[in-house]
Amino acid sequence: MEAGVVTKKRPIIVCNVGDTQYEVVKHVAEKSLGWHLTDDFLDDDWDIEWTDNSVSPDKLSKMRQYQKINHFPGMYGICKKNYLAWNLNRMSKLFPNDYNFYPKTWVLPGDWIDLKNSWAKNKFFILKPEASSQGRGIFLVNKLEDINPNERFVAQEYLKDPLLIDGLKFDLRIYVLLAGCNPLRVYIHDQGLARLATEPFSPPNVHNMHDMCMHLTNYAVNKNNSKFVFNEDSEADNIGHKRSLASTLDYLQEEGYDTDALMRSIEDIIMKTLCSVQPYLAHLYNSCQPEDNTNSMCFELLGFDVILDKTLKPWVLEVNHSPSFSTDSPLDWKIKKKAIKDSLELLGVMAKNRKKYFLEKKAEAMKRALTGKNIKETKEQKAQMINLAQAARDNWENSHLGGFRKLYPCEDEKYKVFIKGANDIYTELTGTNKARAKKPQDGSQPINLPKAVKQSISKSVSPTVLINKKPNKIPVVFPDINLDRHLAHLQTEDPLYKNDNSPMTTLKKETSTQNKCDNILSRSAKADTPARPDVLETYENRLSLVQHIQEAIYRSNAKYKTFEAPVLQIHSIKLNMPPVKHHEPGFSNGKNIIPKNSGVPTKIRFPDGISLQERKTLNFKFV
Repeated sequence: MEAGVVTKKRPIIVCNVGDTQYEVVKHVAEKSLGWHLTDDFLDDDWDIEWTDNSVSPDKLSKMRQYQKINHFPGMYGICKKNYLAWNLNRMSKLFPNDYNFYPKTWVLPGDWIDLKNSWAKNKFFILKPEASSQGRGIFLVNKLEDINPNERFVAQEYLKDPLLIDGLKFDLRIYVLLAGCNPLRVYIHDQGLARLATEPFSPPNVHNMHDMCMHLTNYAVNKNNSKFVFNEDSEADNIGHKRSLASTLDYLQEEGYDTDALMRSIEDIIMKTLCSVQPYLAHLYNSCQPEDNTNSMCFELLGFDVILDKTLKPWVLEVNHSPSFSTDSPLDWKIKKKAIKDSLELLGVMAKNRKKYFLEKKAEAMKRALTGKNIKETKEQKAQMINLAQAARDNWENSHLGGFRKLYPCEDEKYKVFIKGANDIYTELTGTNKARAKKPQDGSQPINLPKAVKQSISKSVSPTVLINKKPNKIPVVFPDINLDRHLAHLQTEDPLYKNDNSPMTTLKKETSTQNKCDNILSRSAKADTPARPDVLETYENRLSLVQHIQEAIYRSNAKYKTFEAPVLQIHSIKLNMPPVKHHEPGFSNGKNIIPKNSGVPTKIRFPDGISLQERKTLNFKFV
């Protein structure tokens, strides 16, 4: 270097890896991309964060617009086995000829009656815990009495004629990058894995049904078998019980199969699966970041597990929102490093985005100081900004694809039809304003849901909310389904109801005396009030806090009377919510804040016999 020459310092990009266990992620960020790493999970001064855990709406809402994180809130809609089954089952009733790429599935205990009616002799079913991974808790059954109807399982018809390699059952791990949700931006990577079982396959029977190394292809299950062969050379990627996707496709092509058609089919079912959850992802994203014009604050490297039958038809088994990036072999390191590096490069993380963000915020603050007004762009200006941001993304991504290939946006209009169908199902399921639902942004008409779909949805929505026609009256819940059916709904649909000790189960067992009603209310609010603000989103989609209390009183045969006051007072109930540092509109008792969007109104109905003095126990009031 010449004397007196000053080199320009390279801008620093900060990557927070405090919540990931995978060394390959840290290696790629630091060594391959030259980013600065921080392992302080609580630190919010970063450009990009990689976490092994899901991201809550609260987390996303607190992010700055130049920041990126590797999960979408709401991705459990396809990454939890029970939600994947619900979504695909509903889409199957709307598009029966298109959504036939997953084994017939029942979610227990809610679908117990349907499973009983579908049971057939000499037929095997595979049962999976709804939220397990790595093959834990999976077993085969061929007798109905071997299933506990009260436990939370996903039951699937066993695929009895899988395609085999060297006499072994196998599946494919396909890496898919979701780089945006509204609209979808989907990429598929050319690197993937084939995972083989370690015991020769034969159709399930009473003698081999417990041999998981024959029937499951999970690496975590088979690696402990003495027959498992580890790959020791990343270049010899067709050896061992874990092989590369490329070598597996080459093998199938040599066997006379049309692998190009196979990959087109796999890409098609990946897109259809993502279409089923797009409305929910977009709703959460837009709710958390309504001012974002880039559609780029979240990304997700998904692992699709796909199995092939003898006709080479692909079947989706599950979707992993945090696929394992452990590197137990050279082949693991090669493939996973490539997929992660290409993903991070495709995102276009730049230090100048941080600088631009703070300059814009400073300019906005100066305008407010000078004008006294909060100036916002018009709809036309916002649309123009979105188009410019999308064009810039297209230019960057098209020149930084690496091993990725874009699946969507694409010219095929059929996926728009599936997204519209999913949006109509979402509207019906959540009770979104019907007038808005009839006016899609693109001017097209909503899909008229078949009766079968509406019946399917009606089994999983919350009890009907009847709104009084008189003005200024709050909605009051009057369940339109019997208690047993409501119990089944809560056990199957609501993640907050985990066991038989839920308040609804307790209510069924308790008598309807006033004292026991009060005790039940106190216990239920303490047990079921969301422990974190980010859980409120899930809670609102089922039963709002006040509706839950009203329904508990109703089911205990207690009488109602209306209490109107500017102060919300709940008898003998302590809300289990943490302190909130910043002030926001809502209710407060000095320690806890209930945001206005929690559904808590300023009027609440109490059972007779509770005095005004008792109602002032907690004295919740506006802040």
